[in-house]
Amino acid sequence: MRIEIENGKLVAAINFMYDLKLTRKHSRFRRHFITTLNDRLKVVEEDRKELAKDHSYKDENGEAIVKDGQFDIKDMVAFSNDLKELNAEKLIIEGEDYREMMQTIRHVLKKFEEFEYEAQDSEIYDFLCEQFKMDEAEDKEEKE
Repeated sequence: MRIEIENGKLVAAINFMYDLKLTRKHSRFRRHFITTLNDRLKVVEEDRKELAKDHSYKDENGEAIVKDGQFDIKDMVAFSNDLKELNAEKLIIEGEDYREMMQTIRHVLKKFEEFEYEAQDSEIYDFLCEQFKMDEAEDKEEKE
């Protein structure tokens, strides 16, 4: 199994998974999954800061200028384009080290299939089901 999560969806995925009421094994593997996502989120945030620095006006020492706690961006269009590119990059989770975690998260998503979700929760639930190939899992179960 291979899971791909865009950087721009990390926060929503973390928040959605965090709010699920789970116990024992499901809770442990949810924690592992969230930790994996959080680790990537830290890298993305560092990259975002570097992009902001790169696109900022510089002082006489070549340091990015900060005004009111924000980088003073000189070309917002270029910065926005680079930010979109960063948000579109994907975290890829695959391999034997993650196999049990991915299978467990798939079971968690299946368990919450009958729940009603609204707005962002609905969107991220559908996205996660797509990534964890929930439809394929159902097809395999029906054939067996």
